[in-house]
Amino acid sequence: MDRVSWSNLPEDLLVKIGKYLDALFDVIRFRSVCRRWRYSLSFLHINSHLEFPGMTDRNPQTSFAGYVSKSSYLVKNTVYILNQYATPSPISMPWLLKLEETEEGKLRIINPMSNSPVKDLPSTFPNVLNLLDFPILEVSRGYIRKDTFKRVEHATSIVTKAVMLPESGRVSIHDDFMVLNLCQDGGLILWRNGDDELKQINEHEFHYDDIAVYKGRFVAVDRWGTVSLVDSSSQLIKYTPPIFNGGSKKHLVVTSEDLYAVDRYLDRARTTRNPYKKEDAKVVAFKVYKLDEEWGWTEVTSLDNRILFIGEGLNFFVPIGELRGCNGNCIYFVDEDRTWYNDDDDALVGSTGHGIAVFNLVNGRIGKLSSFPGYSEMFWPPPSWFTAN
Repeated sequence: MDRVSWSNLPEDLLVKIGKYLDALFDVIRFRSVCRRWRYSLSFLHINSHLEFPGMTDRNPQTSFAGYVSKSSYLVKNTVYILNQYATPSPISMPWLLKLEETEEGKLRIINPMSNSPVKDLPSTFPNVLNLLDFPILEVSRGYIRKDTFKRVEHATSIVTKAVMLPESGRVSIHDDFMVLNLCQDGGLILWRNGDDELKQINEHEFHYDDIAVYKGRFVAVDRWGTVSLVDSSSQLIKYTPPIFNGGSKKHLVVTSEDLYAVDRYLDRARTTRNPYKKEDAKVVAFKVYKLDEEWGWTEVTSLDNRILFIGEGLNFFVPIGELRGCNGNCIYFVDEDRTWYNDDDDALVGSTGHGIAVFNLVNGRIGKLSSFPGYSEMFWPPPSWFTAN
């Protein structure tokens, strides 16, 4: 049988393959094969900016500092592990980075633990990046919610996290999708594409710590560790029992099949007056729980040679095999109040202004990133093999 050139594959087959490409770099690689492949799949079918109604004066609980948003949009951001192709020389640490897709189709480098652009790039950093020159692994993806604001008399909080259904990276403004927003005061706001207004879910002032998508459903966890489903009619359905004798703040982590709740312990309790931000409270420990087959929480004492990242908007596991030189059973987390952080640590994370600290789940050791030698290399500076290209 005669060989058929890849460039001569039937048009209908190329279109069918293209429908299964979700990730940005998969689309770029596909379109770079040849001209026929490039024209068979439009780059614009992955919409990195999705606009929806802003917070209006009828929703003052979703504004902040005397401002209310006129319009809102979601910006897609993805965490990657960038590697070096095998060489005779010793291979250094991979680079963990987050890329934000701009409306112009460009990529902005973001700290993987926060939503802050990386500053103070080294002088050796290349002016033009071709990330197809490196092995690149997608670790996690999510959305950053951004707003334009106008001044109002009364306003109290902002949206801190947004998740979308369906999760596909191919969603466009013409598709049927929903966005669940978590406000700084613990409130939930739901919006379905096509609706003129946002819908407040927890009208009885019930507060939530985190939101996620699990098995194709919106889920939200409250400060006691109870997870509830959020359906398309804006109803909350209790999904799990609470975590008894728990800590101060809960985070959700979703893998392909499992749901985890990460409990953050502070050195003082939340107050009734300000339960969702206690100034100068120091993180002292974490506990990790996994939802078992009987719909209860089982404490996890080992991460099974994985590293857990608790960031702003994205929480995810990474196998230690993907980040050579790092120890497993560690939790990297954003130190929101910088209590485990000082200005000298800016050099470790690209001067983002956000502290990163580490907790060892096995021995309970906790400290700022700089107190764990070698642990910061995955963040900053970019590896020499990358900047030299």
